[in-house]
Amino acid sequence: MLANQNLLIETMQACHRHTESVLSLVNKVCVKMSLSDISAECEQVRQVLKDTDSMFATLRDASTADLTQVLADVKKYASDVVEAESRQLQDSLRKQSEATVADVNDRFKKLESRVLSELGSSGASAAGDDAGSSRGKAGDSQVLKK
Repeated sequence: MLANQNLLIETMQACHRHTESVLSLVNKVCVKMSLSDISAECEQVRQVLKDTDSMFATLRDASTADLTQVLADVKKYASDVVEAESRQLQDSLRKQSEATVADVNDRFKKLESRVLSELGSSGASAAGDDAGSSRGKAGDSQVLKK
């Protein structure tokens, strides 16, 4: 812990204690003067100051932490965040690629159906022309099906 950090924490805690003492004195004066509402407010503020007294221990603990431990904690947190985000990104990309593949397959099936139907309709009109040429078109549709 740096010396100036410790000095700052001690100064803040001393001010905290002095404020509690002043509030205690004001509370006693208010009781003697029968100012119950102001006395109650002083007591409430004094209790809040006592409740927040643990803040100074937390500040001391935080300022005495080993820098290497703090850096290790930050690195661990950063790696966890990066790992979680990469998993989310992988899931997102996987879903997008699956949707794209399904869309391409659907479009291909529609195109194949349209081409086969066009070949079938042109094949029916050409059936009267020549039996050999219709076999060639039927062979074309078989190739397209494969």
